[in-house]
Amino acid sequence: MAEPLKVSVKKVREVTYEALKLMGVDADLASRSADTLNTADKRGVDTHGVARLRFYDKAIKEGEINLKPNVKLVKETPVSALFDCDNGIGVGTADIVNEKAMELAKKNGIGLAVARGGHHFGAAGHYTIKASSQNLIGVSASPALLLVAPVGGTQKLLGNSPNSIAFPAGHKTLPMMLDMASTTVAGGKIEMAIRKGEKLKPGWALDAQGNSTENPFEVIDVTTLSMAGSLEPMAGPKGYCLIVMFELLSGILPGAATGLKIVGSGGGLGYYFLAIDPSIIRPIDELKTDLDEYFTTIKNSPRREGVNEIFLPGEIEHNIAADREKNGYVLGKAVAKEALAIFKNYNAIDQDATIYDLFKE
Repeated sequence: MAEPLKVSVKKVREVTYEALKLMGVDADLASRSADTLNTADKRGVDTHGVARLRFYDKAIKEGEINLKPNVKLVKETPVSALFDCDNGIGVGTADIVNEKAMELAKKNGIGLAVARGGHHFGAAGHYTIKASSQNLIGVSASPALLLVAPVGGTQKLLGNSPNSIAFPAGHKTLPMMLDMASTTVAGGKIEMAIRKGEKLKPGWALDAQGNSTENPFEVIDVTTLSMAGSLEPMAGPKGYCLIVMFELLSGILPGAATGLKIVGSGGGLGYYFLAIDPSIIRPIDELKTDLDEYFTTIKNSPRREGVNEIFLPGEIEHNIAADREKNGYVLGKAVAKEALAIFKNYNAIDQDATIYDLFKE
């Protein structure tokens, strides 16, 4: 049996960046995109990191992603901004929009930046982590490609509305961060089940006829990499309502594409980024003291039998990131082979090269 593929976070980021440049993404957007994807890899969100390269390569080849976008600031006020991202790669252009929200918050206390003409923006938590690391409260959301039928319906008209909220760290405690899709699981979980040869868990997805299925091949057509079935909203009608409301904020508000107007796997999507400077409410030191107390109260509260530790939102991913940055991690070979195929398709590596060659330090 071949040995596991042990990689460093730094090397995975390097491979991701080089792959994006091979696809034709310019250096700045490739760098921003690699950072976005690497945040997911680092934090153990393996569905949204280097595993997404095949998805972007396909979208570029099918003309959904503009390799030379003119990202324009359409309208600005002291606390808001509207962008047109000209269908550039989402994990790069969304970073520009988020930075504007943070810039406005630092100047004027609150910054709301929205955009149209985007594409899949990756893990929503990447953007709120950046805000929280600068002592800002961050909120992010985006629609997504058509993955979900409305409750009671059969036609996929909705995305899974990835969204995130993050608070700054306390004086002694970690930042708290929510990062989730509004479906039971993200679409990437279905892809990973296919890669690993695993069944889906009950309640994750429906087949093309609207029946619950544990077969990932009934949800994703692997020949076209398109959705044959659909994802189930988390908590049924509650998740469905969350999806709709986040799509209003991130799609309808900026005038972006939603529903049947979305091109392919995400062309024309919108973004919503909100950054808040807590000091407009009260001193940041006071807030951090209360965050410490809140965190430790929950952390140290009585546990159920058999539970070793209570975790706060984002804590598990934070711990994974610390471990992976220090020790590296084992990259799934199916994902590594997809990355290697991209390098071979662009003749950027010897055709006899292996995944061990590609990820060699």
